[in-house]
Order: sequence, then structure tokens, then C-alpha cells
Amino acid sequence: MTISKGKSSNRLLADRPTVDDVPDSDPDGNVPAKVLINGGTARVPRWPNYADQLGKSDELTVYWVQGGITTTIYKQVKDGPITEVEFEIPLDVSLFSNDGVAMLYYSVRAVKPFPGNKTESEEKKLTIDRSIIPLPVLLPPKFPDADIWGYLHCDTIRPIWDGIFVLIPFQGFKKGDICESVWKGYSVLSADEEHYVDGTRGDFSYTLTEEDEKSIEGFELPPIPFVPHSRPLIDKCSGSVVYKIKRGAEYIGESKLGYVKIDRLKPGKFGVLVICGPP
Repeated sequence: MTISKGKSSNRLLADRPTVDDVPDSDPDGNVPAKVLINGGTARVPRWPNYADQLGKSDELTVYWVQGGITTTIYKQVKDGPITEVEFEIPLDVSLFSNDGVAMLYYSVRAVKPFPGNKTESEEKKLTIDRSIIPLPVLLPPKFPDADIWGYLHCDTIRPIWDGIFVLIPFQGFKKGDICESVWKGYSVLSADEEHYVDGTRGDFSYTLTEEDEKSIEGFELPPIPFVPHSRPLIDKCSGSVVYKIKRGAEYIGESKLGYVKIDRLKPGKFGVLVICGPP
């Protein structure tokens, strides 16, 4: 049920509600991902002048305010003597479906033996940002030209300087889905961010075709250009790819990191190591 909100400042007598996992020390009330995913629990402290005897009753009403609309999310009469020091109020996950700021507050009024004036609480601010919800984890990308030890090298069938090919395993993606991938190069074999090679990063976008949708092997992305993304990677290096899949306006998953080792040195005359491929 929705109602219009008409608070008067002289009725702000009750303490504000709290919400589990949203610390009072955060003035913006940022809602964590687990509450956005599962819903949450609000807690209403027992109010002043509560029904403390048999024959007395108070009515507790809890409100959710967002986008200019006030919704009653809980309404119940509490018969005296009230012994609880707080009341748990379930917050359905649907309340967190839209980004923005919401306000949570409650009112109480005596209903027995005589109707009384309404007392309203201070508001609890809640900031909803659904972008913090972790995406479903997708399979890591593969590098189909790597050897059994996970290397791309001078004898790779499709030469590194023709581009690095990346395979996205089959996971039921659809025609029109967009695969957004990020490539990075490193000066060590382990794809360690501390050893990222400046200038190697590449951000790419690919739209799946009907053929990609039907392929049980997955689909291959356009090759990552040699310049500037892998040319600096010569001796005991590596490159990594992570990708997201976007369907319509929303991302539906993000992959684990996949990486490949890169070595562009080979024996030359008199056993001296030389760099293969373009300089």
C-alpha cells in the first residue's frame, strides 16, 4: 500500500531504525551486495511510552520511501505488555531492485485502551547501487595456439606477429551478445599485475554471430594485434585476457582470468639467442 508522507518535525521522537550489515557509521547507508541479492532485515527499537500493561496496544507501521513514493512494508498491532526491546522487519529483495536513495522510517501510535497520537521515527538513509553485485563467473578464455606447456613461441603455427587468438568456451551465449575483453602483457610468466608492461593493454568488443551461438566448441575472437599489444613481450613474458558478456543493456557474466606464456627468443648463429618476428 502506498501513502503520502506528511511528517511534522515535532513528531520525530523515536530513534531511527537500523538495517543489518549497513553500519550506522556510514551516513550514506550504502547497501552491501549480499543484501541487494538476498534482501535484508531492519530493526526497530522499542519506542518511548510503549504499551507496558495488559489492555494496552500499540500499532507499529514501517515505511519505505523511494522515488517520491512511500510504501507501507509492515503494519502490526503489538499487545501489551511489550517485552521485546526491538522488532525485526524483513526487507524483501524487491525493495532493492532500483538504484538510488531510499529512506526507511516507522511510526507508532496507541490503539488501546484509547487511540493516541502518532509518533514517527527519524529516517534511515539507504543508498542502493546494484553495480556492486558480483557477476556470475564465466569460464576462463583459452589460447588455442599455445603448446602443451602453455607457451606461444617462435614455432607457433599461427605466428604471434599475426595476432594472438583467443577462444571463448561454449557457455550458451546468444547471437547478438557482446563479448568485451581486456588483454594485458607482463614481463614475467605468471601474469602478475606488478609486472604489467605499459602500453600493452587492449580493450576489445565483439558481437556474436549465429554461427558463434551454434558452435559447441565456443567462438574465437578477432586476433589481438601484435603492435602494440604483444611486441614488447619477448623473454619469459605472458599475456592475460578477461572478458564480460553483455546481453542487451546488462552484463550477464564475467570470466576468470586466462593467461598464456610468451617467449620470442630462439637460437641463432653460434648459439646466440635472437628475437623472432618483426623487430
